[in-house]
Amino acid sequence: MSRFFLLNRRAITMALLLTLVFASVLTTHSQAAGSPITVWIDSTRQAAVDKFIAANPDAADLIKVEIVDRATFPAKVLLFNNTNSGWPDVVFAEPGLVAQVSDASRDFPLDLRPFVDAKILANFATGANGDCILPDGKLVCLRNDLAQNVLWYNVPLMKQFGYSVPTTWEEYQALGEKVAKEHPGYLIGAFGDGQAMNNYFWSSGCPTGQLVNATTVYINTADPKCTRAAAMVDVLVANGSVSKSNPFDPAFIAQVTSGKLLMIPGASWYGEYIFGGKKDSMYFQTATGQLGVALPPKWAADPKALTGAQGGAAWTVSKHTQNPELATKFVLFVTTDNGYQGTAPTFPAYTPAATLWAKTLTANPVYAQDPFPVLQQAAGLYDATWGNVRYDRAESFQRIIIAAMADGKTVTATLKDWQADLVNLAQAQGYQVVTTLTK
Repeated sequence: MSRFFLLNRRAITMALLLTLVFASVLTTHSQAAGSPITVWIDSTRQAAVDKFIAANPDAADLIKVEIVDRATFPAKVLLFNNTNSGWPDVVFAEPGLVAQVSDASRDFPLDLRPFVDAKILANFATGANGDCILPDGKLVCLRNDLAQNVLWYNVPLMKQFGYSVPTTWEEYQALGEKVAKEHPGYLIGAFGDGQAMNNYFWSSGCPTGQLVNATTVYINTADPKCTRAAAMVDVLVANGSVSKSNPFDPAFIAQVTSGKLLMIPGASWYGEYIFGGKKDSMYFQTATGQLGVALPPKWAADPKALTGAQGGAAWTVSKHTQNPELATKFVLFVTTDNGYQGTAPTFPAYTPAATLWAKTLTANPVYAQDPFPVLQQAAGLYDATWGNVRYDRAESFQRIIIAAMADGKTVTATLKDWQADLVNLAQAQGYQVVTTLTK
């Protein structure tokens, strides 16, 4: 058999193989383009789905919506991995939850970088998607909204008592001590759930999971950035100016509605959906220009204020999806469309939409002044060094710190217990833990 014939036969065989592969790719792509997707949301995000379908009516029959408690997300992914089926295509969840399903055992998120133009990413608020980027550079979610913490306060009450809005945490503590003496029963904050960690410890830069690298975290609750926050809270809880209830507890709400709330550190969404100024609002049932907002206080020793976040969820896509084109198209729409985000319930992470969203705020007469400039500035104070880790710090805080306070212990006395719990949680997730940082 001639060498020429052998070469030709190989060439023909290779051509046939390439043709079959190309045909297979076309068939797979065709099937994927028509595959339905399952989207997990909370009830508030139904409007996002409705807006997308209105803009993309051809996709109406391809989107199945399920309202799911996203706290169950990590456990359910493990179940789906064990049965090799059942994964949702798109999930609305906090970046911390996305991090929990990004480990080797769950391996859930799709890398969105091939689907998201760099120009679009550049239009998100500074640092907004930082928690969505894994140490290896993969973009595993897109931020829906920001929940940056600010300082909400009662303008008429502050004027009546002759108080100034604190700009430092030292001034905040001094005000709490003054309120306890001059106006006992009035409140300047709440410390009764896992969100208190975000308001007081995250904003202090307390290292409860700072990522040193992909496999190492820095945890040190003995750091001055932790102990200063604990000492302040202990003073204010002891004198009653900071409540041991959480902000959504009926007892706390009763104090607010009776006019006893002077101020509270809280998320950007508190203004519209907690204070509200409507008959069905949790705090203010009338809108009479009584609500003011200020930047979160800074510690005097720090160069600038830092803010944590009380929520601020994102959208993630499953790497198991059979229709990545539709799934990513949906995620890009609900995070960047001005028609939706401009009227969405919370501060948009996408900057062009946030500018439109400002009109939602100015239309509400509950505010004593336009709150948007302060909220916008606070969005740039987000402390990304807090670290997006695979263990649940808020649950640990609730179980260790809040439970100890209920038993009459101080936060300061419980920091060692919290340290031990955080270390155990981190090591269970495969992290190496360091308690000191070398320069």
